Amino acid sequence: MIKTKEIGQRGEAIAKEYLKKAGYRIIALNYRSWRLEIDIIAQQNERLIFLEIKTRFQNKADENETPLTGRQTKNLKHAIIEYCFKNRIRLDRTRLDLIVISVDRTTRLASLRHYPDIF
Repeated sequence: MIKTKEIGQRGEAIAKEYLKKAGYRIIALNYRSWRLEIDIIAQQNERLIFLEIKTRFQNKADENETPLTGRQTKNLKHAIIEYCFKNRIRLDRTRLDLIVISVDRTTRLASLRHYPDIF
């Protein structure tokens, strides 16, 4: 059986390759600030993009479920603000994106959905 952490790492690797092919420049992976984490920080043109990656096995019951809880969203906002403050980056030049990767339990094939600017 594949562990949750391993699934997450595989999803982040898929997302990283997707972003590179789409013209994003990867700035940081798994940026940690205190107990908060931003999965990927990338740049596209003049904009800094913070990305949260969610990887899950496909399940019909999960299709309408919100991938981020209110607490996760709050923590992401705090981590982004701290990163921008430390690096003197204006918040109006940033955005938060969500990438959801669904893995088929039978075939082990993954599909990716990119949701830009989720705030």
